[in-house]
Amino acid sequence: MGKVALYFLGCKVNQAENEELAMDLARLGHRLVFDPAEADLCVVNTCTVTAESDRKCRKLIRGLVRRGARALVVAGCYAEVDPEALSRIPGVRDVIPNREKGDWVRRIDAMLPPPLEAGDYRAGRSRGFIKVQDGCERNCSYCVVPLARGPERSRPREEVLEAALRLLGKGCRELVLSGVNLGRYGKEEGRHLGDLVREVLGLGSGFRVRLSSIELEDLRWEWLEEWAREPRVCPHLHVPLQSGDDRILREMGRGYDSLRFLEMADGLRRIWPRAALTTEVIVGYPGEDRRAFRRTVEVLERARVSRVHVFRFSPRPGTRAWERRAEVNAEEAEERSEELRRLAEGWRLEYIRRNLGEERELLVEGVALGGGKSVYLGTTEDYIKAAALGLDPAPVPGSLLRVRLEGVLDGRALAAPAGGEGNGER
Repeated sequence: MGKVALYFLGCKVNQAENEELAMDLARLGHRLVFDPAEADLCVVNTCTVTAESDRKCRKLIRGLVRRGARALVVAGCYAEVDPEALSRIPGVRDVIPNREKGDWVRRIDAMLPPPLEAGDYRAGRSRGFIKVQDGCERNCSYCVVPLARGPERSRPREEVLEAALRLLGKGCRELVLSGVNLGRYGKEEGRHLGDLVREVLGLGSGFRVRLSSIELEDLRWEWLEEWAREPRVCPHLHVPLQSGDDRILREMGRGYDSLRFLEMADGLRRIWPRAALTTEVIVGYPGEDRRAFRRTVEVLERARVSRVHVFRFSPRPGTRAWERRAEVNAEEAEERSEELRRLAEGWRLEYIRRNLGEERELLVEGVALGGGKSVYLGTTEDYIKAAALGLDPAPVPGSLLRVRLEGVLDGRALAAPAGGEGNGER
């Protein structure tokens, strides 16, 4: 029996891939461990969306070696665009680019001691990630993902449903449908994401479905109308903005303008009032002046986003923006990034406060001690991170509880049992 430790950096697609790899290796009889010194093999699924992502990947790999890792396999996006750099790191035995991930279970299995018997995978979290789509053909000026992930392709519905059933069987109560271009799922067969969501929900009850990032151009109003009527679809939409300045958006090749983003935000509030809108922004793109940055802030404020993931522009070889990297004032870009992160934290807390007194469904993900009492940590359906107190009987991770938001504690929503009747578990 081989002992394997799995790590990932980056997006939810990488996380989904790692969770399925864990289940496949466990079924082959291998055991998952957390200590790299205990593992026969460590597998790192990498990200390359920014230069900082590359640096973090190298740091993680070298850190695992210092902690006693004897052998490593490095896979993923960084492995696709620069395999030579990774293969030179001491301890790396194999580099598996994205285009070879279809064979990575066999290759990793071959590097491990033979198993004694088939095993079982026990989900380490109450949320399960399923990759349903891969690849990108958008060719945004700054993005290396099309080089790292290749052309767009959808996973067969039978495989998606099988993966969902496996996760549900392991106790996952939230399924996250993930894709590099999730909104383009099924285009090869004349199907679409709305069809898939409906089929996943048809697998049973007692769980909810969350959608990862959907690009604005792919979003359909009929999906929102259907999801707004379905309580098991999490009312949370992540739609990347990248910039609120129309000139910058055109240079990025994004295919929409700021007005269309704001129209989407207004329509979302009208059709699906309970839904939270989260987004992401690139700061310091070549040519972004102070006026363009202020426009981004204005759009975010008007859209009433609940969360913003802020990236500082990172020039990537092979992209159209690579030749313009000298235009970026690094110090100014960092100042704008910090300013926007401060504003985003304020918007996040404001969203929590707007919803105080309301009930939510909390997915319990862990427990901590605070003042000698148990504090249960989790995530609501609209992606509020919450801490729940006064739960009796004590819930186990993976429970879905009805709670009421009562305040803010250390940056999290403070929650209590809804209606004062036990813990509201279902």
